[in-house]
Amino acid sequence: MPFRTYLAVQAEVFPEAYKSEEAFRERVFALLKPLEGTPSPRLAAFPELFGLPLLLHLEGEVGFKDLLKDPLLPWRRAKKAYGVFHRVMAEAARAFGTYLLSGSLLAPPYEEELARGRFARTPLFQNLALFFNPEGRLLAQVPKMERTPPERWLLRGRFGPHLVETRAGRVGILICLDGFYEKHLSRLDALGAEVLLQPSANPAPWERPWPWDPTRKEGEVWLASARERLLGRENLRVLLNPMLNGRILSLAFEGRSGIYAQGEALSLAQSPVGDEALLLTL
Repeated sequence: MPFRTYLAVQAEVFPEAYKSEEAFRERVFALLKPLEGTPSPRLAAFPELFGLPLLLHLEGEVGFKDLLKDPLLPWRRAKKAYGVFHRVMAEAARAFGTYLLSGSLLAPPYEEELARGRFARTPLFQNLALFFNPEGRLLAQVPKMERTPPERWLLRGRFGPHLVETRAGRVGILICLDGFYEKHLSRLDALGAEVLLQPSANPAPWERPWPWDPTRKEGEVWLASARERLLGRENLRVLLNPMLNGRILSLAFEGRSGIYAQGEALSLAQSPVGDEALLLTL
């Protein structure tokens, strides 16, 4: 692969950063600032659910009483949140000259058409990530395919995995749990993906005993799995795993972001909490 710059953004959730489009733009641009002056092509990725707080905080908090008064409120807020998310991430991709994975938000899958403008194909919500090129064009809208128990109400992505041919190489995208399924990994590898983007948000204490083997810790298993995920692949060489931390409603997220090669961690966050930019040129 040619030399390129990678940025995996570990980000903490701050509700005040989601209360307006201006606040969200300021937050996104600040997190991408380490890209300034780095070699092109650039490839940057935000964590899973990075955009979800827009649904909760944008232009006023939403509470259970509000939903009882107006059952259509989630769909109106989702369309507005999606618009801000799309617009700000496209601006950021242009401003920093980078291929940019936005992380994800919860919204119906939206389409755009000349006469209809932006519209939803279905009223059902998905866990969606957006992938932009350095000109701010949306290259892929990626739905999560495999759902955790709290996500069972979401519409499952029924096509994928996603492979995008770019000037930064052939990029595969799998959202969190999707990247732990061998069928998705092997399919991307067979299609020729060189780089895997796996934005994640893990709602479990990083130091807790792992439920399937209490002699090991959650974080220990996560990091070991990431190191091994590319071993023996035909084409996959680099994994970016940006992770969310902080609190969204009743869920608390922790996780050490990483950039991995086959069998090794090239860069790891110092802590499973707080902002951190993992920047490498390879």
